[in-house]
Amino acid sequence: MRSITCALLDKKVNSLNIQFVIDIGSYAELAGNIIDNNPYQRNRVSKSGSIYNLLKEDILKECIIPPIVLASTSTLRPGRSHDELLDEVLEEVGNLKILDGLQRSLSIIDVYNNNREHFDGLDKKYMIRVEAYLSISDSGILYRMLTLNTGQTPMTLRHQLEILFSKYIDEGVDGVTILREVDDAAVTTINAYRFSDLIEGYTSFLERNELPIDRFDILQTVRTIKFISDESAERIEFTDFVNSYRALSLAFDNQFAGWRYPEDVDEDLRTNANPFGREVYKIFNKSQPLTGFGAAIAELMGSGVISGLNDIDDLVPRLVFGDNDLLRLNKYLDDIREESKKIGNGQRIYFKLFFKYLLDRDGSSYLNVSESLEKARNRAIAEV
Repeated sequence: MRSITCALLDKKVNSLNIQFVIDIGSYAELAGNIIDNNPYQRNRVSKSGSIYNLLKEDILKECIIPPIVLASTSTLRPGRSHDELLDEVLEEVGNLKILDGLQRSLSIIDVYNNNREHFDGLDKKYMIRVEAYLSISDSGILYRMLTLNTGQTPMTLRHQLEILFSKYIDEGVDGVTILREVDDAAVTTINAYRFSDLIEGYTSFLERNELPIDRFDILQTVRTIKFISDESAERIEFTDFVNSYRALSLAFDNQFAGWRYPEDVDEDLRTNANPFGREVYKIFNKSQPLTGFGAAIAELMGSGVISGLNDIDDLVPRLVFGDNDLLRLNKYLDDIREESKKIGNGQRIYFKLFFKYLLDRDGSSYLNVSESLEKARNRAIAEV
């Protein structure tokens, strides 16, 4: 049982929004079919005593809960009534996503499945309010997901970044395992990266700035979604960025195969705190070196020192390493930690300087890892 209460055109995302009410049993069945259609939704909240346990109690008492927002990417046939359009959308469950109300939907499914007799025995059916965006574009979905994110469990900044750049994870990168925040998995090899770390590095490349994105910046970034999602726009090479950085990280991994931070370290190379990375991937598969690399490469390209990201592949075989380069790297980062007001920012500055010195053909430490590490340390200490 369902009935339309209102239909309005959302001119911002160029989509017809149909508001309707549907009985709890019908919605529980619908939600069960679409609950996994949106890979960028947050994980289920399962904490004992959470606000969602209270919500379940409220549903049993027939409380009116806030509307749930759905979106359909189905292409609709023209000349049909609102009822016919809505019927068509609700039948094509493969193209239907929950934009706002995942936790409410999960609560509804649980409460109804455990209390069917209660709801089926009511004199008047308990109704759920729903909105559905019809024939909405991918950019419209991204925009609405971010602007609707005002519930009790806000998305993390990393999750918002993943949504903004979601088109790139679908394309993938050869040889790279990309982990989303919702995957709840750890980076354990040189071939695995968190998607949000790659995005931060890529954003640093686009903005020529190694410092992390803050919440104000994310609001600004929302305005670029239309460009990001526009297939006709000039391609910004995310894949090339990842491949060029990976070429450098693999060079270190190959040079220091199986390296682990040793138990006994000479005093002049020993860190006072825990080392930044005890294995190669724990050094390079993080946001600090990714953002430093992005900012450094953008500056070198801007000054004409290198012509593009593809140049990195030609430079990597020519790198000159020293035996203790990874110990030096950890030691210099420890020195910077002791001097920095914001440790993460200091580390990003260090990596930017290191990659600039390493890849600047006009510099005295060009392609020399040991010398570039030391020069970056001395300059970073002065800057932080």
